[in-house]
Amino acid sequence: MTDNAKITVSFTQKVSEAPYETADYSLSIERTVPESMGEEGIMAEATSLFADVKNEVLKQAGQEVDLSPDGVVMRRLKSGVSRPDGDKPTSSEEAPASSAPVRPKASAPAGGKVTGRVYKRVPLCVGKQADIRQAGWNLIAFQPPEWQDENGEVIEVYKVKEKADGTTDKTNRGTNYPNFSIGKDALARLGFDVKQDFGMWVNDGDSNVPLTVFDQAAGETQADAVEWDWVSRRQDLHS
Repeated sequence: MTDNAKITVSFTQKVSEAPYETADYSLSIERTVPESMGEEGIMAEATSLFADVKNEVLKQAGQEVDLSPDGVVMRRLKSGVSRPDGDKPTSSEEAPASSAPVRPKASAPAGGKVTGRVYKRVPLCVGKQADIRQAGWNLIAFQPPEWQDENGEVIEVYKVKEKADGTTDKTNRGTNYPNFSIGKDALARLGFDVKQDFGMWVNDGDSNVPLTVFDQAAGETQADAVEWDWVSRRQDLHS
């Protein structure tokens, strides 16, 4: 029987997601390799695995970086070099069709993380506090801005804090206010215990806005998730 060696690598990145709020993005991977690879072979495998882990964590954290050949993180600068005539621009750089609804351009995010890279949207929220963020989008998708409780008192469900063009004001620290704010009392009714209203930012290319939503306040679950027209709903919120 071939003897095996176990390789375990991990990487953690701390990211500022809002004023006075940080989140840790981390990933650990364990892999078994044959000892017959030798010490140098095992070390090379571990180094390659660590680079993959680091890249994945930085990608999920929305960090616009590359790794140098020796694994050092290098922040990528936005390029101002013109493209050759034969190069076709990427989808994030193409001008929207004249008949398309007005919305924030991917290159000018509405108060979210400015990474210079546009990620694909996913069916449901992932990452840090995904359950709360998904609940926030579910409320925005299906519910009115306010509810009335059993005593006739008003409960703020969410507040639209962005302007009609999708931009937001800046704080004194130079960061953007969230695009939407979800009321803590509304979240409490969905089973989430938060100390204050929950801010919702829209990232580059709307990448953190899920493709599907479900009426969580009405008792639906992920199994009931349906696709939604986020652009139209966003316009409705400003009308």
